[in-house]
Amino acid sequence: MRNFRGRPGMLAAMLAFGLAAVSACSGGSTAAPSGKVANTEGAAPKGVTLTLWHNTADSKALLDLYKAYEKKSGNTIKLVDIPADSFPSTVQTKWATGARPDILEWHGNRTDALSLNAAGTMLDLSKLPFVAKEGDLATVSGSVGGKTYAATIGALSISGIFYNKQVFAKAGLQPPQTYDDLAADCKVLKAKTPGVAPLFEAGGSQWPPQILSAFNYLAESNENQAYDTSILNGKAKLSDADGPFVAALTAYDKLRTAGCFNSDRTTAKWEDQMKAVLDGKAAMVAQNSDSIGLLNSDANGDTAKVDASVGFVGVSATKAVANYAPSPLGTYYVPSTGDSEKERAAVDFIEFATGAGYADYIKEAKIIPTLSGTTTPELQGLLQDVKKAYDQGATLSFNSEIPGFGNFGPESSKLLADQESPQQVAAKMQAFYQQAAAAAKQ
Repeated sequence: MRNFRGRPGMLAAMLAFGLAAVSACSGGSTAAPSGKVANTEGAAPKGVTLTLWHNTADSKALLDLYKAYEKKSGNTIKLVDIPADSFPSTVQTKWATGARPDILEWHGNRTDALSLNAAGTMLDLSKLPFVAKEGDLATVSGSVGGKTYAATIGALSISGIFYNKQVFAKAGLQPPQTYDDLAADCKVLKAKTPGVAPLFEAGGSQWPPQILSAFNYLAESNENQAYDTSILNGKAKLSDADGPFVAALTAYDKLRTAGCFNSDRTTAKWEDQMKAVLDGKAAMVAQNSDSIGLLNSDANGDTAKVDASVGFVGVSATKAVANYAPSPLGTYYVPSTGDSEKERAAVDFIEFATGAGYADYIKEAKIIPTLSGTTTPELQGLLQDVKKAYDQGATLSFNSEIPGFGNFGPESSKLLADQESPQQVAAKMQAFYQQAAAAAKQ
């Protein structure tokens, strides 16, 4: 199987609970780079209270990791809950006020690191031992300007289609591979399984529509990061009428006009869509592997029930290709707060999470390790489906490297609500990209 040391398309670890790895909007501090490198000299302080802004979708394994660090270090971790449903916007809003935690759980996408101006607001972790163990992952997750500002011990989020096995069997269908399949399956499902939403969307959470409206469709276009590179070097524009991005939005809009979505598509939430596919009220949901933990929770921890009910496949424009991005769950930064004692203690947490505490975390979380030299535990069946989809050639989500894509959540929701056309959304996203790219060069 692939490993993280091969190429930027490295092996994904599948996390047990979470939300989509969506890009956050720009708007963090614009301070000049601090140039601060993580301090690892001398014994770490004890009796320190560290605030950790964490996603409420953190798995029990992550919560237990925090407790294990407290026991080992003599320090206290004060969790500041950031709701999973509004995670990106909440962090951005708090960050914009100048508030800073001692440890930040946050997205690893480069665009997200740039949105908080990682080079100017975070400690450089490049010299810590975990970086070598992450291999190529360290050049993708939390990486800006060739430096690594984040430790990623959780999973990469693998996006594709979750489908209900019983609903598909009743309709006599095989899992989809392409967007033409999605459209054809929608027609059959509407005829043979009335009352079941062919595709369940969650516009009420804003970020979920991004996955089906673009990320999945474009997976095949971004092999070896071909499409995002063409945007970054100016050879293509998101707004190109005959380009892949507009084609993706158009394909999504056709699913909407064909009546493939649930009636409450603009108000339903992420939690609703995962429960719907588990219960058979939806045939398909476009989501990422982070959501498997929510499925398990909805099944009261009965993973056998989840595995029997739900499958996962990669889907893109014309072939079965999944896409991935660093998950915020288990990805940690150390903000530069000016409190040297707390900064040293926060770095000590990073060293523990990627060192002495890592193997126990992986064993409890039952995920594929992101750090080399750690045994892979037995995986849940649905996670094995996700891994299979990844191993078949998953590509880096095209938005991961494109600044300004944090605005896509609201824009894709407008497309879902028929408030903007595909071309209008594409034109606005091109403008957002150009503005963010210009700001990043200042």
